Amino acid sequence: MGATVSDTDTCRRWTIAISQLKSRAAKVRRGGVPNETADLVEQCLTMCDAVVRDLAGAGLQLDESRLKLDSQISLWTHLFDEMPTACVETDASGVILGANRAAAVLFNTSVKHLSARLLMHFAEDRDQFGQLLRGLSADGARHRCALIIRPRERAPVHMEATVVVRSPGDLSSWLWFFTPLEQHEHAARRHTRVPLETTQETARLSS
Repeated sequence: MGATVSDTDTCRRWTIAISQLKSRAAKVRRGGVPNETADLVEQCLTMCDAVVRDLAGAGLQLDESRLKLDSQISLWTHLFDEMPTACVETDASGVILGANRAAAVLFNTSVKHLSARLLMHFAEDRDQFGQLLRGLSADGARHRCALIIRPRERAPVHMEATVVVRSPGDLSSWLWFFTPLEQHEHAARRHTRVPLETTQETARLSS
C-alpha cells in the first residue's frame, strides 16, 4: 500500500509542477517570445501532462491488480490451511517452505516449527527419500511412492506421498501430499472387487 501512496503522490507533484510551468510559459509568451518557440513549449508541456495522466491511470489499474492478487493469495492460503490432506511445500532440496495444519498434526509439531526444516528428517529411509528428491529434479513429473514417516515423539506411520510441482514449469517448489497407505489399499481392494461383483450379477441374470 505504501508504494501505491507514493505513486499517487508522485503523479500529483508532477501535475502541479507542469501546471506551474504552463503559467510561466504563458507569462513569457506575453513578454514577446516568438510564437514558434512559445507553441513548442506549450506542446511539450501538454505532452508531459498527458503522460502524467496516463501514468496515473496505469497506477489505478495496478492498484486493482494488487487487490485481486491479494484476494487470490488469501484464498489460496485459506484453502491450503484448511484442507484435510497433509500438505508440505518444499524447495528442490527438500527444505520446507510451508505446511498446512494437517501436516503439522501428521508430524506432531507446529506449522511454525516445520518451516525451514528438512523434510528428510521425518523420513525413516533417508536414502529412499534422497533418491526421490533426485528424481524430482531430473524429470519434473508427478511422483508417487510409499514412505515411512517418523513424527516427532510418535511411532512411525506408513504414508503414500504424491509430489507435484507447485507451478507448471517451475522446478524450484514442490507440493507433497501425504495420505495414509491404508486408504489407498482399501481403495485398491474396492476397485478390484467391482469386476467380480459385476461378473456375478451378469451370471445371475443369464441364469
